[in-house]
Amino acid sequence: MEDRWLHITVDQITDRVGAAIPPAERQALVGELGKRLAGVEAFDIVIGSLMSYATGVIADVHPDEPFDDLHTTVRAAIQAVRGADATGYPAKVPHLTLGYAADECDSDQVQRKLRNDVRPGHAPMRVEAVHLVDVTADAQAKTITWDHVATIPLGAAG
Repeated sequence: MEDRWLHITVDQITDRVGAAIPPAERQALVGELGKRLAGVEAFDIVIGSLMSYATGVIADVHPDEPFDDLHTTVRAAIQAVRGADATGYPAKVPHLTLGYAADECDSDQVQRKLRNDVRPGHAPMRVEAVHLVDVTADAQAKTITWDHVATIPLGAAG
């Protein structure tokens, strides 16, 4: 997976595909996110350990709290613009997605390779912005990609 596809999902708009969201509503969302995220300071997390699942490979995010707070703020901004039914994405333990599984394999073999060959097993990361993206899932190509819509900095006064 190319670095540009590494991501931590903060939240998703789940009631409509991105292409069906008009430009004015996208701009309203960017504005609302900017207003609310201005009050959220950038924060540091640790990425790791790497874990293999049937659906792909993820890295744990530590600690949970700053990311959970970010999720709550982003969800409130989305709902302020699009309504309470716009966000059906289940809040999960924060994680960085490294790649999705496209076929069956023995996740134990993958996990063993991740544990033994990826060193260091943890890395620091500073979260300074949220990226609003328009996601495309292509089942035939077995890819999930996105087009960048906006970058909203944390703690920005303007």
